[in-house]
Formats: sequence, structure tokens, C-alpha cells
Amino acid sequence: MNTVEKMRLPHLSTVQYPPEMETGPSRPAHLRQVNARGLLRLLREHNPCSKADLVRLSGLSAPTVSSAVAHLESLGLIENLGEGESSGGRPPGLLRFHAEHGYVAGADIGGTRLRMILADLNGKVLTQWSTLLTEKQRTPKAVCSLMHEGLKVMCQEESTSLKKVLHLTAGAPGITNVDSGIVLSAPNLKDWDDVPLRTMIEKEMGIPALVENDTNLAAVGEHWRGSATGVEDFIFVALGTGVGAGIFLRGRLHHGANWSAGEIGYTRAEGCSRHPLQVHSPGQLERSIGGVGIEKEWMRLLGRSRRANESALTKLRASEIFDLAVDGDRAAAEVVHYAAQILANCIVDLALALDPEVVILGGGVGAHAELCRATEKLLQQNEFACPRVRSSSLGTQAQLHGAISLSLSATENRLLA
Repeated sequence: MNTVEKMRLPHLSTVQYPPEMETGPSRPAHLRQVNARGLLRLLREHNPCSKADLVRLSGLSAPTVSSAVAHLESLGLIENLGEGESSGGRPPGLLRFHAEHGYVAGADIGGTRLRMILADLNGKVLTQWSTLLTEKQRTPKAVCSLMHEGLKVMCQEESTSLKKVLHLTAGAPGITNVDSGIVLSAPNLKDWDDVPLRTMIEKEMGIPALVENDTNLAAVGEHWRGSATGVEDFIFVALGTGVGAGIFLRGRLHHGANWSAGEIGYTRAEGCSRHPLQVHSPGQLERSIGGVGIEKEWMRLLGRSRRANESALTKLRASEIFDLAVDGDRAAAEVVHYAAQILANCIVDLALALDPEVVILGGGVGAHAELCRATEKLLQQNEFACPRVRSSSLGTQAQLHGAISLSLSATENRLLA
């Protein structure tokens, strides 16, 4: 057994972009890099610690650890903090991961707003920035320009250089080919068909980038530091303006053969006949229990109860309707049941195919506690295909945390190059 095989590595991130180094015959240079990467992960997890701690945690020999530490110090990734407290013998020298060696950024492109985040190499959030998108600013070129502007603002706030930003991950609301960095379709944005977004970002900003579907990013965020931490098989279901899902199988994000895994907004809604799917149009499920669909059902019930002339009620958004249900409004409670029934049926279909341990509900509509409660109550009537239902713990921040997680993974190899 060689030293690489003996090393016990902590879990750093869920999805590796780009893929980790190919395996093959171990060469000294390759072994040194793998050892350095493993020790860097250990130091990030047990920060600060001594060389002796790294020997104990990794299972590597003291000379191997000393050599790798010297290499990491030469790259500026480790700082020597001096002597720590003694337990009776010679005080140990403490080492610290230099998290400010560089930074990573994330962006979430919505239908009406662009949000961005900047973090250090430990994933600590330093600052955020957002702006509303006008009709003219929703084109790919305009969004890239705004993204560049937002990154500059965040760097200025942290008194750092744009050159120290090592990677950016952007989330797009549509079917996205992660390998090529192309957004195939984003119906809620203007002129977003076959957009080479990764190339555009890298050309605009001059830094490496990754592009992912926004719901997939939210799933990554929940797995990294949210409601799905430690769960290997789960589905994140986002309900807001649109409806989509991020699928984790055996601890890895599942994209499917054509990048459309999780596009559940196109599944057939109860009581509707199946129509040919059109990638540039919203699907049946999205029209039924997306925000607009829920509000439409609310208006139907108001009309039936002769309350449609109450102007304050007609202006309520989906989450506000759910709030009324909590307060005891009967019509609002019917809307919750309407949405929960359709959602529960969809979850059952997903559970029969994928058997997840947990389903996490997120998005501006989906994360509402009343919808989660009603949906789980319906699922519990089943003897099987009834995964636990949790509300997103990261809320609207899930996509941004997922972006930071992927950028940290993508940056790891470059730090050691």
C-alpha cells in the first residue's frame, strides 16, 4: 500500500469540476501532488494544526508531511503561526491555511435580478452584491457586463485585487451543458438559446469559470452546508417562478445524458393530457404550481367565494397566500392543499424511480413551512415511496453557496499547479 492509499482525507466538496486527476501508474511527482492536496484538505478542516497533527490525521510519515508542507509554504498556501502550547515537551509549531491567498466568486442569474457572492478559500462569505435586471439588461452580453461590474464592486469592498479572484461559478435558470459551458435554453430570460456563457464570462473577466443550472447549484449548496449535509441520495425541489429539481445520487449531482435531469417543471400535471414538450415554453407542472399557477388558483377560489372584489387579496403572492393559510383562511388552506397534492404526486413519481432518502423543498414558494407540512402529511399515507421532506435551510442563498462550493473544487488543482 503506497502513501496515497493510506491517507485519510476529509470531505471537502461534493462535486468536482473539472474532474480529479486521472488515475494510473503512480509517479513521484504525481504522489507528491496528491499528498499535498490531501494535507491541504486536512489543514483546511483542522485549521490550525501542527505537523504532528497532520502525520496523525493522514497516516503519512513525518518526512513525507514535512516535504509536502514545505511545498505548500512555497506556494503561499500555508502560514507558520509559531509555537503553540506545550503539553510537556517541545512546543509544536502551528500551521494555518492561508485562506486569503485567493478568492472565489459565485453568481445567480435570475429572471429579474443578478446576485453575486465573494468568498475566501475556506468558503467564508466576505461580501455580496445584487442588482435588478431591466428588460435591456437580461441579454447574455448585458448580464456578463453586469457580472464584471459586480465582481469589481465586491473586490473594492474587500480591498483586494480582481486578479486574486481565482474562479467564478454562475447559475443559469435553464438547461445547461456543464461540459461545454453552454446554456441550451432559459425560457424566463431574453435571447438565451445556445448561449456560450462560460466562454463569454472568461472573455469578459479573464478568470476561469463554470456554468451550471441554478437549481442544481442550490442542491450542491444544501449538500455542502444545508439541509442535505451528510445525505448521499436526495432531491432538491425548487418552487418559485419556475419549478425544477436538483438530483443527488450516491453523493454526486446527476445531470442525465442530455443535461435535462431534474426538469420536472415539464412533467404532466394531474388532470392534464400530455402534450409535446417545448423547451422554450414552461411545462404543465410549472404552470400548475409555480408562483403564477398558485396565484391563479387563489383567484379562482376568491371568485367562487365572492371575495374577488377585495383588492388587497387579489394582489397576494403565493407565499403570502400560504401565510394566510397558517392564519386560518379556508380558501388559502385549499390553495395549500391544491399545491401539496400536485407536488406530492410528483415526489412519489420521483421516489419510485430514484428512491431518495430526503426531498428538500426550496425556492421562494417551495420552502414555505405550510407547504412542506401539507406535502409530507400526504406522502406519509404511503407504505413506501415516502421520503422525508425538509425545508431548505439556506433559502435564497442556496444557489450562491453551491456556486462557492464548485468554485472551491475547481480551484483546488490550480492552487497546486
